[in-house]
Amino acid sequence: MIYRIMLLLLFAVAANSADMDFSINPDQVTGPISPYIYGANIGDTEGTGITVKRLGGNRLTAYNWENNASNAGTDWHSVSDDWLSTDHLKFGNGDGAGTAITKFVDKNRKEGVESMLTLQMAGYVSADKLGAVKEKDAAPSKRWKEVLFSKNAPYTMTPDLNDNTVYMDEFVNFLVKTYGPADKGGVRFYCLDNEPALWPTTHPLIHQKKTGYYELVKKTEDCASSVLKVDPSAILLGPVLYGWLAYQNLQEAPESKELNAKFGSFVGFYLDQMKSLETRHGKRLVHVLDLHWYPEAMGGGKRINQGNTSEKSVEARLQAPRSLWDPDYVEDSWITKDFTNGRPICLIPWVRENIRKYYPGTKMGFSEYDYGAGDHVSGGLAQVDVLGIFGREGVFSANYFEQMKPYNKAAFKIYRNYDGKGAAFGDTEVSAQTPDIAKTSIYASLDSKKTGTLWIIVLNKSQKDLINGKFKIQGKTDYRTYESYGFNSESSEIKPLTKDNIAKNQFEYVLPPMSATLIICR
Repeated sequence: MIYRIMLLLLFAVAANSADMDFSINPDQVTGPISPYIYGANIGDTEGTGITVKRLGGNRLTAYNWENNASNAGTDWHSVSDDWLSTDHLKFGNGDGAGTAITKFVDKNRKEGVESMLTLQMAGYVSADKLGAVKEKDAAPSKRWKEVLFSKNAPYTMTPDLNDNTVYMDEFVNFLVKTYGPADKGGVRFYCLDNEPALWPTTHPLIHQKKTGYYELVKKTEDCASSVLKVDPSAILLGPVLYGWLAYQNLQEAPESKELNAKFGSFVGFYLDQMKSLETRHGKRLVHVLDLHWYPEAMGGGKRINQGNTSEKSVEARLQAPRSLWDPDYVEDSWITKDFTNGRPICLIPWVRENIRKYYPGTKMGFSEYDYGAGDHVSGGLAQVDVLGIFGREGVFSANYFEQMKPYNKAAFKIYRNYDGKGAAFGDTEVSAQTPDIAKTSIYASLDSKKTGTLWIIVLNKSQKDLINGKFKIQGKTDYRTYESYGFNSESSEIKPLTKDNIAKNQFEYVLPPMSATLIICR
């Protein structure tokens, strides 16, 4: 309590204040919050309470599970090496079938985290760990092994390293034999490769031509159907698109103009084709429409995920999450200037409408995203906002991509481990309203397994002003007390702030500028 009073006095010296009314209705349930939105990709996530970790990225397109070789593509001079084992996963020599994968999965299992792995579909994977591959050795050559989706022969746990072929169904069989099927504690999630629209750019030595609409659908069919024969309970994510142009036309694929005239975008076409494949195969082949989202929003002439912390960049970063859902918000980016004719992006509703129209029942995922400035409070607030949006809007899975910095970790902790002992935000979203979505964001939840607790997360996105929040809880439940936790521009540490009583389901709470506050009502 003393800490909170001192903090508010410090902020009050240089801050204006304003009253603002917040309304929460626990009786108005929005829907369940998927536990898989609290995911990550790389780096240290200790204490964050993440639920799923992905092994993905450009390098995984050329990963060879038989010998753990991989290739960086144009990210790093098309080098084939043992980087996944020695540098990324840091366990030493990666010899032995699937060692890089098993080390990754074993660590996740020890930490109680689900694993999301990448299947290879571009056509070839690294044959060796002998360094840079020259253009004259583009696939097919001895520096690469061909990927086939079905072995059509008995599987082995010790694959032949001299047959010039790597099989995806045998890879999944290896994992099922090691850990069991997905529904019995095995690997639950598989991404169908990574950013296929960019294969000619990131991996020109194994996929020289533009990726085509029908090509990607055929690869998806062959890979997914083969994998699901081995583990019918696995959850498959595709097409793992890198960004806006991939969503719209698969990076100007040859068939894009003709097919977009009917389906509007590659996303619409892909969903339509996946629905047809379910009819043909008698089962769903792709469970999650998976996208990557690196915002193109600009502030002060800088893209927000470049980490700039000028006043204009900070403001753009704080507002950028609204492009995920807000039908009235137009960000400053080449997308709104060149593609939406000045209209809002409204990404999640756009994806949801395509799913409704072309393939109902498909889930939505974002296996890579980043809003930048993870070492600045604005990056932490944007991350809190994005996780709240994912939960409220019914996103199924999401994985932050970059190395987590202090404010990234704070954002996850306020949802997943706010007391340092594993206490978490509820699993059921309920109605929460703010009168000013530019200055504030608010999210609220209940726990489906027990009653009596209401969680409220509220952001003050103002860079200078205090907000005197007047909170009113509607509905039948009578809440008597609250306690709060939070972080702000002074520190990324989640601190307990105050405890107080609630009278007639109403209370006031002062929100410092640039702060995230979790209020737990009982």
